[in-house]
This record gives sequence, C-alpha cells and structure tokens, in this order.
Amino acid sequence: MSSVHVTGVGLMTPLGTSISDISSALAEARVVCRIPDGPEGLFIPSPRVATLPGSFDPSSIVRRRKDLKLMARSNVLALSAARSALEQAGIAEDSAALIDAGLFVAVGREPGDPDDVLPALAASRDESDPTEIDLGRLATAGTREMNPVSSIKTLPNMSHAHVAMHLGIMGVGMTTCAGPGAGLVALAEGISALIDGRASLALVGATDARTSFPDRISAAREDDVDFVSEAAVFLVIETETAMLARGGRSLGLAESWLDAEADEVVVSALGACGAARTLTALAITRCRTDAPEMIRPLLTSPRRSRTSPRSRVAITGIGLRTPLGRSFDEFKRRLLSGESAVGPIRAFDASAFPTRLACEISDHDLEHLPPELAEAFRGLDDRKGELALAAALDALRDHGEALPAGAALTYGTGLSSVSRRELCADALPYVDAAGRFDYERFASHPPARPHQAPRRHDVDRPMALLRAHLGLSGPYTGHFSACAAGAAAIGHAADQVRRGEVEVALAGAADSMIHPFGLLPFILLGAASPNSDPKKAARPFDKHRDGFVMGEAGVFFVLEREDRARAAGRRIYGYVLGHGTSADAHNVTAPHPEGAGAERAMRRALADAGLRPEHVDYINAHGTGTPLNDVVEAGAIARVFGLGSSMPPTSSCKAQLGHAIAAAGALELAACLAAFDGGHLPPNPHTTEVDARIDIHLVGREAKALMPAVIASNSFGFGGQNATLVLGHAGRSDTGMSQ
Repeated sequence: MSSVHVTGVGLMTPLGTSISDISSALAEARVVCRIPDGPEGLFIPSPRVATLPGSFDPSSIVRRRKDLKLMARSNVLALSAARSALEQAGIAEDSAALIDAGLFVAVGREPGDPDDVLPALAASRDESDPTEIDLGRLATAGTREMNPVSSIKTLPNMSHAHVAMHLGIMGVGMTTCAGPGAGLVALAEGISALIDGRASLALVGATDARTSFPDRISAAREDDVDFVSEAAVFLVIETETAMLARGGRSLGLAESWLDAEADEVVVSALGACGAARTLTALAITRCRTDAPEMIRPLLTSPRRSRTSPRSRVAITGIGLRTPLGRSFDEFKRRLLSGESAVGPIRAFDASAFPTRLACEISDHDLEHLPPELAEAFRGLDDRKGELALAAALDALRDHGEALPAGAALTYGTGLSSVSRRELCADALPYVDAAGRFDYERFASHPPARPHQAPRRHDVDRPMALLRAHLGLSGPYTGHFSACAAGAAAIGHAADQVRRGEVEVALAGAADSMIHPFGLLPFILLGAASPNSDPKKAARPFDKHRDGFVMGEAGVFFVLEREDRARAAGRRIYGYVLGHGTSADAHNVTAPHPEGAGAERAMRRALADAGLRPEHVDYINAHGTGTPLNDVVEAGAIARVFGLGSSMPPTSSCKAQLGHAIAAAGALELAACLAAFDGGHLPPNPHTTEVDARIDIHLVGREAKALMPAVIASNSFGFGGQNATLVLGHAGRSDTGMSQ
C-alpha cells in the first residue's frame, strides 16, 4: 500500500520566492510594507500592503500576453508557484504524467478591479437622484462601459482554470475556499485522491491576493490588520510508487503535514493573505525546519481507516428552495408535468435589458429563517445565503434527527457579485462624472454603517452561521468550481461518508444571480438568451437555442451510510454511488471542443461507482442551451455511452428551472431523485427541432414513463471544471454495482 510524499514546493511570498531568501528576511525581521501609491494611499494609508519583491515579472511566467489580460493577480501567483513546485520535483511541464494529475486549489474571493466598474457607474447615475443607479441607463450607456473580461477575472475558480490550462492538467480536483485554512482542506483531499487511486500525482496549492482597494477597505472595517499581502504555495505530492518509478526525491510524508503547525513568526510575517496564509506558512516552516535532512527515509505511511470504497451512501433528507416549489412532492409534480418557471424578471426592473426573463423563487423571505439567522442577513442583499440556510434547515427537518457534532458540511456556491444597494451606498457617492473615484471624500465621509461589504462578500459566512446554530464542529468545505460547484460539493460529501471520515454529512449548494450586476456579465459574454418568449428562451439541444435563462436555488441533502439509515428506519430517496471530476485544460471561456474533460468526468464517475455505461438508464445533462455547450456535451455522451438503441435517454432541466449556476448540480440532483420517485424522466419541454449535430437519445417534450435504476447527472463549470454524479434508486437492487 503506497504512501504519499511531498516532492516539490513552490512559494510566492512578500518575503521571497525561495527558502533561502525567506529565511534571510525572517532572520532580519524584514517584511517590506508600504503605503499604496497614488491618491488611494495618500488619503487612505491604512492598512499597508506587502507584495512580492519587485524583481517578480509575471510576463516571464505567463508566456502569452493575451492570457495576462484574463488573469487576476492571484491566478498569476498560482501558476508561478505551481511551475516552481514542478521544477523542484524534477517534473517537466510537458510531462505526460501531468495529463492525469490531480489539481486541488484553495482560493479567496476575487474582488475585481474598481476601475472596471466605475465608468459604468458614472454613466448609469440617475439624473434626478445622484445617489441611485438608473437601470435604464445601466442597460444602455452603462453596459457599453463595462469590460466583459473583468467578470472572468473575478471568478474564484480561475486559478484552477489557468494552472490546468497552462500545464495541461485534466485530472481529478477541486477549488475550495474555507478561510485561511482552506489550503489544508485542499491538501487533505489531494492526499485522499492519491490513496484512493484516483491519481498518482497531484498539485495542491493555495493562492490569494488581498492588496486591492476593496480588500484593504474590508480589512480596515472588519479585521483591524496591520498589513494585507499576497501569497501562493503549491506542493507536488505523489504516491511512493510513482515517485520511485521516476527517480523522484521525498521532502517528507504528505500526511504528516496535516498534523504539523506553522511557526507563529512566519504566520505573522506573511500578513493577511487570505486563503493562502496557513498552507504557505506551513510550507515555509516545514522547509526551513527540514532543510538539512529534506530527503527522508521512504517509510510507508499507515493508511487511514475507512469503509469499503463501494459502500453505498444514502440520501435521507432533502431541503429545497426552487422556482418549482419548496417541498419535494410539489417540486416532483411540477417538474415531471413539464411545467416551466421561465417568466418575466420581478426582482428588478429589467425592461431595458436585452435579457428580461428568469426562473425566480416566489415564496421565499427572511421570515422562513430562525430569528437570529434572519437578523444576521437583514440589509445584506445576500439572497443566496438566505436560500442556503433555509434549504439546509429543511433538509435536517426532513431527515428527522439532529446531526452529530462531528458531521461534515459541504457547500457549493459562486461569485458574490456586487449588489445595486451596495454600489449606491459604498461607491456611487464617491464617483465623479468622468468615472474617477474621489478617495479624499471617501476618507473624510465614509459610508454609514451597517456596511454591505465585507459581510455580504464573505461567501462562507452563511455556513459559519449554520455551524454555530447547529453546534457543528466537524469538517467544513466550500466548493467554488463555478457551475460544477453543487455536484462537486455533494460528491465530496459522499466521499467523506464512504471513507468513514464522518457518519453523516449535510451537503448542498445555493446561488442567486438574478440582479443587475449578476446578470450583466452573462449578457456581455453572450451566454444569456435575449429571447422574450418564455417557451423559446431556454431550449437545450434545439437548433435555434440562443443561451440560458438565469435561475436561482438553495438545495441541501443529508447523506449517510446505507446501514446507518436503515437501522434508523429513515426514508431513503436514493444513493450517491460515485462521482468524477476533471479539468478541460483548454480555455477559460469555452468548453474543450471535443468534450475531453466532460468525457473524463463521466468515465471517472462510472468507475468510481463500479458501473459500466450500459448500467445507466437516464442522463441528466448539463444542457445549458448555449450554442457551444450542447454540441460538445452531446458528443461526449455519445462517446461514453455509444450510439443506437442502447444509449440512455437524456434531458436537461434548465428549460424548466433555469441555470442556477453554482447551485445547478444540487438542483438537478433533486430532479434525478424526482425521476426515481415519480417513475418518469424529466422532459425537454421547449425543444422542438433538435440540432442535427446532436446525435443522442433525447427525452421528448413530455416526461417519459420509466423507472430508472441508475442515473448520471452532469455539471460542467465555466473555466473548465467538470463533475458527474452517479445515482442509484432506493428501491432497486439491479444497479449493477461491483461488490
């Protein structure tokens, strides 16, 4: 049984980028902090910033200049650290081993560049009330001033996307954010992937850059830190077998890093660098401490205790906040009847926008939450956080039993885009007619409390509140793999249960982008349908499809071992039999043209479940209705499941539910459970003329009567992160699982 070793470390820090430089800086108590240049620093000098040494040249790392335009600072740091780690490990960037390598990345929130938003604000100011945004002006003049590329930079999973794309990595992986300790979560999952045989080599890292103006203001308001900084660290980890086969050298047993503690002097010297802080400090501490004896004896690490990798994970609780209802029975009835929630946007006046339709939730408000949780969200415009909490608490009620304190919590969510109310309070009063920010006025007349930011942008905050409310102390993981986040969170939770790390897990996702600055990026990127006919605005696989309709949802599940569920006499809705993840390693804005990443995710999910393609009775497709996605996904489905009568029927629920972005995978898992319970497959109600390039077996415009034993559900994220879940019927024993 092979142990896991660290064989390469790459560091990018304000203290230096090599252990010798970092050690010298620490010995001399030297950290270079400065007041930002220009009016920002002149009028708002605190907190100070610490950045990489001036000798760092990103153009030497990112070889294509056009890629730099798509990369946030933390993305560049991540790629730099990953390349340094590979170099130390003696692995060439074009090595064939990297194709199937795992990639596990911890990230922070990308706040975006204010200069990308300010011109649009100036052009959108309400002439009758300069403290308000005129939505009509925003939809016309304001939109022309927005840079569509800026929205790409703010996506949290872009560090994963750029590392995968530049290094050719298409293996299993995840993007996580769980505060400063997120890097340790990534490391633990990377080790598990190697132990479980899903990879023999992995890159594990953390990256964050907290030096922007919004981050400094957030730090000043909430954290009271002395200085903010930036950092990235990546580790190459390998099984002992793989390391010896290529003649690599061990820098230590990877699992021993999880139990180690970072030197407090190192932690302090790094400053506030967000998600990168803990793992970066640990890597520096370990490398400095172990430097004289870095090549350790090759001792086999004891494998962690876990249950059989083929144990079935039961779903025993469901909580829903969806456009088609908030109870499972209502959701099932309306979905299988072919009802669509597509309709005019009610959340704001979208009459001047090119996209005016969405799938909204009509029956949710703060009063559905316990009073202390409702109060924590008042005035924050954090609808997805509210949906998450409501769905999670409903799932627990449905489960019927309090969670043990050590239960796992996994959460998929997305970009915390700026809200209209926040811009009106925190930015618009300080923007002049030319789109310049008046730092002097801001410093002398700061916005009145309570501030929208940074509490609203702390995407883990809803889960922190939930953990405190429920008294949970078990592992927490936030997943940020764009539209694959919900499926990734559920697959990860199932792994934790299946491996015996926890008895039970609460897993789900939430997202809501139906607001002006949530919808605009998708309009600018050409992904949102401009069609004004609700029956034509969302039509996956149709010849005339023109994009998706935005949806929103909060969906949570309780997962536990089958034997535990049966002993308690609980209702089992279905099983998570397996899951697979992958990276496209192709492009940050378009899927791999041959669907290579999508195909890998599906094949890995089937292998993880111990099933063959012929065991699958239905495929719930990602099926966004965009011109590129549907053709690419259909091609990948055909290669995995074959053509002809044996191909399982396929449908996409996005014509009925819209695209719930980060919550899509969780929402569509609920649709799969509806198919199990209702004995029918969800339809493709708006698909009237199938694209001739799409050669798969599609469910018709009405639900198809069929009792599936096994379902595969696809979720493919912007930036090339993919996830597939394989699900089993609770009342069927003919799932074909290998025992």
